[in-house]
Amino acid sequence: MLEVYSLNQTVGSLEPIPFTNVAIKKGCTAELSGTSTIQLNKCGVYMIACDGSSATATTVQLYKNGVAQDQAQSTGTSVSFTTLVQVTENNTCCPCSSPTTIQILNADDAEATLTNVNVVVTKIV
Repeated sequence: MLEVYSLNQTVGSLEPIPFTNVAIKKGCTAELSGTSTIQLNKCGVYMIACDGSSATATTVQLYKNGVAQDQAQSTGTSVSFTTLVQVTENNTCCPCSSPTTIQILNADDAEATLTNVNVVVTKIV
């Protein structure tokens, strides 16, 4: 389980939201890699819950391995979504494999100032 959040972040158009705080990290199934990428290390199904707020209407969207996930986006001054992400392979030290990664992007055409953004990743199966 992993919970990450940020306060008062300005994010460019189509840029990933940086997460500056780790509130909970339990186990090794999910971890923050850098500031804006969450790495899912074990095969299975993960529940991704995102919520946040901004001064103006903003769109946030989940990207899995660089691909937009249409079912996981929200627009407004109070954004939130919950979705499931399937991971088919474990992250191993084999040079031929790579972990499944997710990012939350500012999907607007304009820069956005987010007063807070919180993401919880829970492996459920």
